[in-house]
Amino acid sequence: MKKSFLAAAMAALLLGGTPAFAAGENLESGGGITAADVGEALALYIPNRLLDALDMFTVNLGVGPVLQARLMGTRLADVGAGIGRSYKIYKTHNRQYGLGIEEGYYWSFIFVGEEDYHMIDCTSLIKNYSETRAGVPDPTTRTYDFFTGPRDYWAIGGSLGGLVDGDLYIHPLEWLDFALGFFFIDFRNDDLTFRDFQ
Repeated sequence: MKKSFLAAAMAALLLGGTPAFAAGENLESGGGITAADVGEALALYIPNRLLDALDMFTVNLGVGPVLQARLMGTRLADVGAGIGRSYKIYKTHNRQYGLGIEEGYYWSFIFVGEEDYHMIDCTSLIKNYSETRAGVPDPTTRTYDFFTGPRDYWAIGGSLGGLVDGDLYIHPLEWLDFALGFFFIDFRNDDLTFRDFQ
């Protein structure tokens, strides 16, 4: 079994990918991959694959004076509108889990729209933020940052609700990260390391 893992890691290196265990301090300092790096990648292999699987989708449920309907095939193909305030339970993008309040309004027709949207009074794992814009959403804004942003520019799914509302989205780049993770490639740079437990 260990030979299979090491063979997959070597294949990832040869194909030019970034192995999960190669993203540590040793490579940054020019020291190469050590036995400790390989051991860490193997020890955390199952937990990281489970976390990557959870990253592939968003499910949020809320209640409040809200009315919304949205269908989205990335932020460039977004149709819908919503207004109100919702108290929600979140399992959302970039490993945000917890409770929060979202309020404001939005409307969108394909890639043109307007919004004044706020996430407020959130628990510690949910990011408070605001987005006020008119026109096409800009993927270079901090809100959509690939590694740390609270929103996924490339999400596909929808939201629906009136007094009770919900969001269901899939994250295509997270699906890719999940698949590549089986070969020790962590292009989202979100795999756990031993340093996360210190």
